[in-house]
Amino acid sequence: MKTSFKGLLIWFIVTLFVIYAFFLNTAGAVFGDTIKSHLHLSDFGAAFAIGSFILGFAAMQIPAGYLLDRFPIRIVVGTGLFFLALGNITLTFSTNLTMFALSNFIQGLGASFAFIAAGKLISEWFAPKLFPILFGLTQTLSCILTAIIHYYLVKALETVSWQTIYQQLAIFGFCLVVLVVLFVRSPSKKKSGEKISFSKSAATVFKSKQTWLCSWAAATSFGALASYASFWYMSVEKHFGVDTSESLVISGMIFVGIGIGTPFLGWLSNKLKSRNLVIHISLVFGAIFLMLGLYLPHFDVNTYIPIKIISFLAGFFLSGSMLYYTSVSELSSNSTRAMGLGLVNTSVFAFNTFLLFIPQLFITKQSTGYATHLWVLPVSVLISIFLAYFVKETYSKSNN
Repeated sequence: MKTSFKGLLIWFIVTLFVIYAFFLNTAGAVFGDTIKSHLHLSDFGAAFAIGSFILGFAAMQIPAGYLLDRFPIRIVVGTGLFFLALGNITLTFSTNLTMFALSNFIQGLGASFAFIAAGKLISEWFAPKLFPILFGLTQTLSCILTAIIHYYLVKALETVSWQTIYQQLAIFGFCLVVLVVLFVRSPSKKKSGEKISFSKSAATVFKSKQTWLCSWAAATSFGALASYASFWYMSVEKHFGVDTSESLVISGMIFVGIGIGTPFLGWLSNKLKSRNLVIHISLVFGAIFLMLGLYLPHFDVNTYIPIKIISFLAGFFLSGSMLYYTSVSELSSNSTRAMGLGLVNTSVFAFNTFLLFIPQLFITKQSTGYATHLWVLPVSVLISIFLAYFVKETYSKSNN
């Protein structure tokens, strides 16, 4: 078996882990009402039960990065995946809020390893120029396949219980654990990083001004995009009188744009031999199309094709901010790469969560619709463009 084939196989297996984790993170959109009814939860209880996944995910990002840097990646990834599947199966036996929330929290702990592990393994098995492309494809597959799985599971809920679906997903997770144990590993000739303590690793990452700049810039751009695509777009479409089915298609076009844009812009940055140039251009155009999506009237011409195109282009160009993950990978050593990626992921995730609430602070008694507070989203992207001027170019000749 050639190394290139091994690398592709490992990338594929870990990408399945990312898809599995991403789906379970967003499962509340599919199972939320059913679980709320089954456990007799209030609105607050349901929000806490489903949100406990997020708490576990956020709490484990930095520790997960250190563990991936410090210990054999096969063991760490396998353990993370095992906890994800374990939480998955214990959910099906939950009879109250406490048990469900704890199970979901365990799922979040396990899922925290997925995206960072993908970045770590791609950097080890492939040339630097392939990192933004393969990392982008991982994002593409997780977005597109999760959307497809959501659709089919909505249909499945008409004939089977949510517990049965979760049990089947858990079986998939445990099978994936076996694949990880059998095949996932670092290259035998990989240059090992220095084995350093958590405190030293954290100090190295947290003292890096460039890593922090990349994290903040990624948060204020991709975090804003994720917040818009997954939550606020419904307010926009409702304001313009778009029915729910068309709104879902418009949202889907944003994710299609992200899925296509991420690997393409990664490839383009290799061709232009610059991460920063592509980031700057893509964020400027992304801000333009985001503002058009928010404020351009949806003209009554019996078609929403224009807004669908605009939504696609907003997702496409703003996905250029995923190149910040590439920049952090190129800034980092083998000893701190996963923790650095974990810091970026934590920042994006945290800011995305905050943006679900921050716009509400600007709603007043005189507010008349979403336009009075969703200016926060394009302003966030403009902040990211400003921060980009201080991020150093990380592309080098060694990437060729």
